[in-house]
Amino acid sequence: MEDIITSNIYLLILLTPLAIVAYLLIPMIWGAGYAPSPKRDVAEILRYSVDKYLAGKEDLEIIDLGSGFGGVCFKALEIFPRARCTGVEIDPLKVMWSRIASRFKKCRERARFIWGNIFDIDLRGYDLIYMFLWPPTVEKIEDKILREANRPVVVISLEHPLKKIYRERYRDFYIGFYRINTALA
Repeated sequence: MEDIITSNIYLLILLTPLAIVAYLLIPMIWGAGYAPSPKRDVAEILRYSVDKYLAGKEDLEIIDLGSGFGGVCFKALEIFPRARCTGVEIDPLKVMWSRIASRFKKCRERARFIWGNIFDIDLRGYDLIYMFLWPPTVEKIEDKILREANRPVVVISLEHPLKKIYRERYRDFYIGFYRINTALA
């Protein structure tokens, strides 16, 4: 009996790292590898962008494309108490985690997490679009923003440049400000 318990413990020890790696790598099949945005930097870039481009607006509509475990949304709701944030994630387990976390963080009424493909989401009506995506995906999202934006919108991309609505670089973030029909004006 003791040998069975010992062998099960060894099996668990061997399989745990494999399960963690698989959990992090399997979403790459969908083109959605996972790496969280640094919380302190996210808080700083959100404040900076809203102050500079949206004149300190507080009742923001924010969307995080590829929201992972919801960290950007939770940080945005902490900084902007009147904001609402939508996180879009293709991994159903991360969406479920984010929904549960929003209850514990007492922001469920202002946080919405959608399980879906970021290319199927309507981007109209948002004041700020945040993303930490692969470069080819960033380019496609920029095209989508240019087609769908119906009001001025700040676009923030971590690490991967915006090419069509780029305004400035702030540390590791690329910031774009799009006004209808004036992408680079």
